[in-house]
Amino acid sequence: MKFSPLLTEIIRGQWLFDINNIESYYTIVDNLLQGKKIEFNSNYSNEVKVIQIFDRTGKLINSSSDNPIEVPQGAIAQVKMIGEIVKYGDWCVAGADEIVAELYQAQSLKNVDATIFKIDGPGGSVKAIGPFKEFAKNKTKPVIGLIDDALSLHYWTAVEICDFIIADNDVSARFGSVGVVSSFRDNQEAMEKLGYKYHEIYPKESEHKNLAFTLAREGKYDMIKTEHLSPLAQKFQAGVRDNRPNLKEEVGVLTGKTFYADEALKLGMIDAIGGMDLALEMAQRFANQYKIKSLI
Repeated sequence: MKFSPLLTEIIRGQWLFDINNIESYYTIVDNLLQGKKIEFNSNYSNEVKVIQIFDRTGKLINSSSDNPIEVPQGAIAQVKMIGEIVKYGDWCVAGADEIVAELYQAQSLKNVDATIFKIDGPGGSVKAIGPFKEFAKNKTKPVIGLIDDALSLHYWTAVEICDFIIADNDVSARFGSVGVVSSFRDNQEAMEKLGYKYHEIYPKESEHKNLAFTLAREGKYDMIKTEHLSPLAQKFQAGVRDNRPNLKEEVGVLTGKTFYADEALKLGMIDAIGGMDLALEMAQRFANQYKIKSLI
């Protein structure tokens, strides 16, 4: 069987995910694990995606195989991160590896001055944050976030790499869900009723192996909270604090609440409410600032 990064992260991974989206995937996961056929009706392709390019006026520059795109001076690129994110791209989801590759490609284009990062999603695999943090350390041109939903992992990604964060609208756009959750279903009792018996055997040299999960399965959650969830939550909080210096740490801001755009703006979670026109304007403004800094 071909190795599947998606299934590996579903089964074994940890997630920074908005809780409202978790239960909707249980049936899909069950069917995957049982080897049932699933029709995703996805347009996802493993081929390299084409970065969108806008000229100085904000006009989208189209290209085709017959007429490859010519990037004019002062152009702005757009890269998208839509939907759930895992670290490695697969046959039905985009991966952080692919998205970060697009971000690097946009940075490498000589005539591109900045990138608009279009974000809309509920979160994803904990492993996915690493490539974005690495990109943030290496970026040489500004990135402007234009966001509908940035929840959990998506918000962490936005604060790590975006110089300026814009809510795409003041109706549906949401931000936050800064927190970590662990969710699993214990089917051991149900399977034992069907005649299956579970045996887990550890030598004395491995007394702590899987202990946090074993205790959690018994309803004892202290160890899994202390050793696994809390460290992740603290790193998430630190990432937001470090990158949002004007953040107002009111109730829920760093402990899992979600906020619509108006409130997120008041709390310093974002920088503005607007749309594509504002994103293009800020991209050009920050591009000029980066150029001035490079001359100093």
